[in-house]
Amino acid sequence: MNTSEGAAENSPELPALCTHEILSASDLFYVHFDERGRSVTLGFSRAHGTEGFEFYLRFPDVRDVRVRGWGAPGRKDVHVERAPDGTVQVSASSDGSSLRFRAADATLSRTRDFASAAQGPCP
Repeated sequence: MNTSEGAAENSPELPALCTHEILSASDLFYVHFDERGRSVTLGFSRAHGTEGFEFYLRFPDVRDVRVRGWGAPGRKDVHVERAPDGTVQVSASSDGSSLRFRAADATLSRTRDFASAAQGPCP
């Protein structure tokens, strides 16, 4: 991950896809907790017409995990922010459910373009 000019080495920039606008306008369809690496991977997808884009964010060295209920895959209110102590704070919530945790960092682990189904009624 690149650091911005003049930024402290322990405060690298978050991936460009980590903005609230992008994450909350995408479907959160995948949540994977890996106890071996104490990591969480979140998968998001976006579709516009017949074009789709999927991306996965990986958060290593996760701690302070809180889960309350969990709804179906879909749009969530998602925030990923760098805290003053250098950790990454993550929250994803929708009606009746929430996920929160802190992690050492955030990386974009995979992207994929795909053809999505056309919107509208079937003939």
